[in-house]
Amino acid sequence: MNDADLEAVELSAATDARGQRAVAALLESWARRSVPGDSVSRARLLVAASEHSAYAGDSRRALRLARRALATGDHVAPDTRCYVVSALLLCGHLREALVLVEEVVRDRPADAEVYELLGEELARHHQYDDAARVWTAGLFRCAGDEEATEVLLAAMRRGRGPSRPVDLRSVDLREALGVPAPAPALD
Repeated sequence: MNDADLEAVELSAATDARGQRAVAALLESWARRSVPGDSVSRARLLVAASEHSAYAGDSRRALRLARRALATGDHVAPDTRCYVVSALLLCGHLREALVLVEEVVRDRPADAEVYELLGEELARHHQYDDAARVWTAGLFRCAGDEEATEVLLAAMRRGRGPSRPVDLRSVDLREALGVPAPAPALD
């Protein structure tokens, strides 16, 4: 199993719920049995199965598969936790999703796609202020990277933006930029 094989299977899926469920089941079965020489990780297969389950309207299965992908410890770009957040939001577990979003943002990933994806998922579920905070943290973290800035600003424009101005005091700029806190003054 390589990336081209995975892509071919995903593209061959019928666009109805039945076809999406069938592809999800196939990918999940492949994740159960790894074969020497496979270049696609179990986590990637489980994430793909999770996404197809979500397309089929089976949010609980999508969440179960995303959590299994995370439990493998394998990395799925941009961050495996993003797929868990997506599934949590689909299931209506907003509080748990926000806790995981905060954990991801606290880790200060350098990949703008993490902030883009998390923000888009939050905006899709009408959490515009939280989405704006994620995108803003990403802008600070990826400052100096023109491409990342453009990606995040475009995501903000697509995501309708916050319902009120973002209070930048709520974003720990030192942490977002990776700047250590100043040492306490000695008297």
